[in-house]
Amino acid sequence: MSRARHKLSVTKIKNTEIGVLYDGGGLQLQMYGKNRGKWIYRYCLIGNRRDMGLGTYPSIGLADARSQRDAWERKKNRGIDPISARDEERAKENFQQNKYDPTVAKAIDHWLENNKDDLKRGGKAGRWRSPLDVHVIPKLGKRRVSTLTVADIKRVLAPLWKSKVPTSEKVAQRTRLVLKHCHLHECTVDPQIVNKATEQLGAQSHVTRHIEATPWEDVPSVYGRLHKKTSSHLALRFLILTAARAASICGAQFSEIENDVWTVPPLRIKGREGKTKEVRIPLSLEALRIAEDCRRRSKNGFLFPGHRNKAIHGNALLKVLNEMGEEGRPHGFRSSFKDWTRETEAGTWQVAETSLSHVVGGTVERSYHRSDLLAPRRALMLKWSQFVCP
Repeated sequence: MSRARHKLSVTKIKNTEIGVLYDGGGLQLQMYGKNRGKWIYRYCLIGNRRDMGLGTYPSIGLADARSQRDAWERKKNRGIDPISARDEERAKENFQQNKYDPTVAKAIDHWLENNKDDLKRGGKAGRWRSPLDVHVIPKLGKRRVSTLTVADIKRVLAPLWKSKVPTSEKVAQRTRLVLKHCHLHECTVDPQIVNKATEQLGAQSHVTRHIEATPWEDVPSVYGRLHKKTSSHLALRFLILTAARAASICGAQFSEIENDVWTVPPLRIKGREGKTKEVRIPLSLEALRIAEDCRRRSKNGFLFPGHRNKAIHGNALLKVLNEMGEEGRPHGFRSSFKDWTRETEAGTWQVAETSLSHVVGGTVERSYHRSDLLAPRRALMLKWSQFVCP
């Protein structure tokens, strides 16, 4: 091995506290304190630059780091990717020791299986894993969890970190949960690896945008334009009149309506499965008229049937508003209702919050106030219906 590449000395390392020291041949030492650092072997294979950690300093000395660099470089010169080769070696060692060391894709599957009781049925599991399917699995899905490094997590998050902040937060948070699950099952992985990556990526600049809501004064006009006898038009009318969430509306069934009360089961109420309760919603005469109109049309028990005998999907409601040129979103009508109560029905704050299925008061206060205020909510929703459909 040529001495020309050996640019470092033990003395130079000891006299450096912060900074990157280069030894040549791709070997560098990242110093982050007195006698504290990390060895990196930087190489290029098929046009791709990669950084391979060789261990920490001073537990790995200069001579050992050079020896490792030389060994991995020999593999690289034979067309073998050093990081991939090391991953395979670690996987074999873990297999021989019967250690839990799944691929990243399998680890995501295992987390979902382990937490399925905390996730809503009806598609929430798919929505939960969607950011991981799009951004993590294509890059890291086949990698063993034990082989992941901070650089791997940064490689996933960096393209999203500044431009798609909400998505990057979802990817980071869910990756963190999966790796914590692996760590608790005694997989050899640093549970802080995601935190280290996000810290190194730096601060984010993001302004939260609230869901667009139709001004409450314009709701009657929008309601009047929903005149078609289609499931999507009728569902939007029902949504406006009840101030319910789209997930509750889309799966509504006739069996849930008794007299003038619609009881939404826990599975369609926002919150963790097992932690939510059914919600009673009083129906105005206009809402009951819509329900009866739907009953005459429906053949499968759903108020608002969609394709293949299933309930209508929330995207159908969004599509209607887009076609109408209405900027407000389906969920925004809940905000419209809330603004209307503030402007025209002073003193109904608690009734309005309960109508929106919001939690009111602290734990102790709620333990004494157990009524769902059905009677005052019925009166409030009647006034709202009279405003929306005069």
